[in-house]
Amino acid sequence: MRKIFTLLSLLVVFSLTIAACGGGGQAPAATDAPTTRFVGSGKLDGNGIPADFFADEHIRRGFSYAFDWDTFIKDVFLGEAVQSFQFPLPGMPGFDPNAPHRTFDLKKAAEEFKLADADHDGVPAGADPEGDVWTTGFRIQMPYNQGNTTRQIVAEILASKLKEINDKFVVESLGLPWPAYLTAQRAKEIPIMVAGWQEDIHDPHNWYQPYTTGSYGGRQNLPDKIKAEFKVLLDKGVGEIDPAARAATYQKLNQLYFDRVPGSQLALSTSHTYEQKWVQGRVINPLYSGLVYYPLSKTADAKNPTAFVEATAGDPISFDPALAYDTASGEVLQNTMETLVFYDGAATDKFVPMLAESWETSKDGKTWTFKIRKGVKFHAGGDLTPSDVAYSFQRGLLQGGGASPQFLLAEPFFGVGMDDISAVVDPSGNASLADDRKALSAFDPKALVAACEKTKAAIVADDAAGTVTFHLAQPWGPFLPTIAQSWGAIMDKEWVVQNKGWDGSCNTWQKTYAVTDAENLFTKKLNGTGPFKLDHWTPEQEIVLTRNDAYWGTPAKLERVTIKNIKEWGTRFATFKAGDADWAYVPVENRPQADALVGEFIVFDAKTGKYGPVQQLCSYDAKKIGVDKFVPCAAGQTGTKGSLRMEINRPGLYQDVIIYNFDVK
Repeated sequence: MRKIFTLLSLLVVFSLTIAACGGGGQAPAATDAPTTRFVGSGKLDGNGIPADFFADEHIRRGFSYAFDWDTFIKDVFLGEAVQSFQFPLPGMPGFDPNAPHRTFDLKKAAEEFKLADADHDGVPAGADPEGDVWTTGFRIQMPYNQGNTTRQIVAEILASKLKEINDKFVVESLGLPWPAYLTAQRAKEIPIMVAGWQEDIHDPHNWYQPYTTGSYGGRQNLPDKIKAEFKVLLDKGVGEIDPAARAATYQKLNQLYFDRVPGSQLALSTSHTYEQKWVQGRVINPLYSGLVYYPLSKTADAKNPTAFVEATAGDPISFDPALAYDTASGEVLQNTMETLVFYDGAATDKFVPMLAESWETSKDGKTWTFKIRKGVKFHAGGDLTPSDVAYSFQRGLLQGGGASPQFLLAEPFFGVGMDDISAVVDPSGNASLADDRKALSAFDPKALVAACEKTKAAIVADDAAGTVTFHLAQPWGPFLPTIAQSWGAIMDKEWVVQNKGWDGSCNTWQKTYAVTDAENLFTKKLNGTGPFKLDHWTPEQEIVLTRNDAYWGTPAKLERVTIKNIKEWGTRFATFKAGDADWAYVPVENRPQADALVGEFIVFDAKTGKYGPVQQLCSYDAKKIGVDKFVPCAAGQTGTKGSLRMEINRPGLYQDVIIYNFDVK
C-alpha cells in the first residue's frame, strides 16, 4: 500500500478549527476534546462534531444510505464499474452476488439520522426537544490526497446528498498533500475518509483483515468489542481448509460488516484493455501482474510474428522476488521465474502444478508436502533441487521488512499477528526491531539464531525424496494463492551465494534483513527457470526478454519480448496505432482514442464468470457508457475492420471504501 500544507489548505483548516473545551455527553471510549483539525468545534453545536460522532451506528447508516453509487460510477468510471456489495470478489470463498448491501436512499438516510443519539441523552434525534444531530446539524471536513479525483468526488457526492437531506448537514472536502494526508490517517485524526486497497492475494482474508482488525481498522479506532467480533470470524475463516466451510464463515463476515457498518464499500472498476487483432492465445486473468507471454503467439500476417512489443509506462523496482511488490516487477518475474503452483489459466480460484509436480496436505491443514519437478534448469545452468525451494522461502522470510510482501508468508509460518521475522526475534510485541537492521543485529545473538532455526524447521527439503515440506503455525486456507504470486518464485541457492547473497547460515541472515531496493544485490540480476530469460534492462527505456530454449516445458512460441517504457501517451498511442506495439497501456481518459480503432471485442459475463465469444464491431456510440458504446454486428453485416481487439467488463481487484472514525484523536 507512499511537504507541507499549502496556504490554501491551512486557511480552510483554520476556518473550521475552533478551540474545544470538551463536548457534552461523551461516550466512555471517546476523548474529552479532539485535537484534530477536521472536526470543527469538536462539539455537536452545528459547527463541528464530537470525537465519537461515528460511534453511533445510525449516523454511519445515515451516511451510507446518502451515497449515490450510480452518480459515482458514471462520473468516476464513465459507467465502467459495478457497485461493491461485499469484500469477497468473484471466485473467492463467501462471494455472494446477492450479498446484503445498501443502496442510495435519502428517505432511509433521514430515518437513520433521526434515530441517532449523538448527544447520548437516550432520546432519538428526531424526537429530542433539546436538540440533537437532526435539529442541530453538523459540520465536518473530509480530507483526500490532492490529485485523487476519485476521493474528491466521493466527498462531493456525500456533501451534496447530505445537504439534500438536511441543509444543516455540512461536509467540506479538503485536498491535502499526500504526506500530510497519510500522517493524519496514521494519527487517527481523520473522521471520515476513503481508504483504497489493491489485493495481494485473491482471498477474502486479504480484504477483511485490513478493513477490520488491520491497518484501516486501527486508523478508524474500531472499538475492541467490534474488533473481537470480526477477529473470531477472521481467525476461523483463514484457518478453514474446506472451501464450503470457508464460504459459510465469510458470508457471516459479510453480514457482520453490513450490520456494524464500519465502512461503505464503493465500486469495482471493470476491465477495458486492447491488443492487436493478430495477437493470439492471450490469457486474461486479473491476478496476473500484466501479461503472461508463454501462451502468446501472432498470426503470420503480423508485424514481426515471433517478436512481441508491449508499450507501457513505468519501470520495475526490483528483480528480487523476495522484495518485489509492484506490478511492473511482478510482470517480469512471472515470465522469467516460476512458483510451485500457478493459476489455472483465467481462473482466479484454481491452481495447476508448476515447479511442483504435485502436493498433498495433512488432515489438520498444517503440513503441506510438495513433490518438486525433476530435470528443471535455471537460466544460468544450475539444476533445480528441493533445497533451492526451501532456501528461497527461508531467505524471503528472513529478509523480511515492511517494504516487502513477506508479511503474507510470515503469518502462515509464524502465526496470526506475526507479520515479520523481527516479531519472532523479539515476540514482546513492542515492534522496536521492525525495519531496523542495526537494532536487530545488535539484539541477543541467541534470539537471532533461534529465529533462523525456527524458520528452517518450518520449511524442510528432502533432496533424496525430491520433496519440500512446509510446517505451518496453523491451518491456512489461502496458502496456495499466497505462494502462487511472484514472492513465491524459486531462486538458485548456489547462484545467490556466488553473487554474495545470504549464505544460508543462521549466523549471518541479519545482514540482509529489511534490505532496500537500492542496496539489494539482486535488484537488476535475474536467474529463473521460466520460459523467458532476461536479455537486458535499460532503465527508463526498455526491458528485453528472450526465449529460454532450454525450458523444461515446451518452448514459448515467441522468440523475443520487448517491454518499452513510453511515459508520454501521445507517443505510446502513435506506436500502438502504427502496429509497432502489440499491446499498450491505455489510461481511462484516453480510451476514446483507442476505442476508435477497435474492430472486434469480447465481453466478460459476470453471471458465468467467463468471457463470451469474439464479436465483430459494427458501430461505436461515444455518447453512451460502458459496454453499451459497442454495437456488435448482426449476421451478414460488415464490421468496422478496426485493427484492435478489446476485452471489457471484468471486475478488477481494487476498491475504495468510505470508513468512519469511531473516536477521532
